[in-house]
Amino acid sequence: MESPAEVTVPCPVCGARDDRTLHLRPGPGSAPFAAEMTTDVYSSYGRVARCRRCTMTYRNPREPDAHVLSAYAALEDEDYLAERECRGMNALLSLKALKRHVAEGRLLEIGCSTGFFLNAARLEFDCQGVEPSAWAAEIARERFGLEVHSGSFETYEAGPTRFDAVAMIDVIEHVLDPRALLERTAALLRPGGVSYLVTPDISSLSARLMGPYWWGLRPAHLTYFSPATLTRLLDETGFAVREIRSFGRIFTYGYWLSRLSTYPAAIRGAVGAAIRVLGWEDKVLYINTRDSMEVIAVRREG
Repeated sequence: MESPAEVTVPCPVCGARDDRTLHLRPGPGSAPFAAEMTTDVYSSYGRVARCRRCTMTYRNPREPDAHVLSAYAALEDEDYLAERECRGMNALLSLKALKRHVAEGRLLEIGCSTGFFLNAARLEFDCQGVEPSAWAAEIARERFGLEVHSGSFETYEAGPTRFDAVAMIDVIEHVLDPRALLERTAALLRPGGVSYLVTPDISSLSARLMGPYWWGLRPAHLTYFSPATLTRLLDETGFAVREIRSFGRIFTYGYWLSRLSTYPAAIRGAVGAAIRVLGWEDKVLYINTRDSMEVIAVRREG
């Protein structure tokens, strides 16, 4: 999709228009918006700015709202399904973390993609999902028989009953207005209800060491949270943070190798040769690089 003229935006946490450039990797013309869920292309993400007032990090400028929303509505990503078994295992890791705080009830997943997490949770929870990609929502309905609203969270009608838990796994960094997202999430949760989030951590050691070559920097990521900035935003939208942990994932060796595209060619070549010699391309491996965070927050009373 061709990128239109970009727009400048205020800080999504404090609203200030006072930032400095943290990273800059423009593509031809303006930075292109790539909505794909799976990609090994981390370049051409444009200007990543850091707010001088609150240290929040975000893309500025970026594509207009309508362009971003239409890109997600039209998204089709067949590569996402290539690691379906591993995605099912990762869903169980998230479910285990959530169940430390809420064991059953009504569960809503925002940005449920093709339904792996909801499918894992359905034995203990009454599940619903919201997914902007019509392609992904249809797969979730057809493959797993899930109740999924195809469209944006803003068009979702929840009805009068509140939820016991809301999950957002690798979602908040993609949304146009994370404050509005969390405010509506709080409104949908019962008092004491649990919000479960997973998102990259811009303050992590690997993000600081890799600098502009960090995997988390990509065109589809509009915001980059640290534990401090996400805790602040959650607090201001009616939540109390109960737990922040690093989040690891399970994927095949071949998938992990594809994520090394920003590393020096010598490292990629040596690792790739070893994996092929050992015949490990399809074997699975859990890795926690400690640059994604898993956050549990509880909706405060009142």
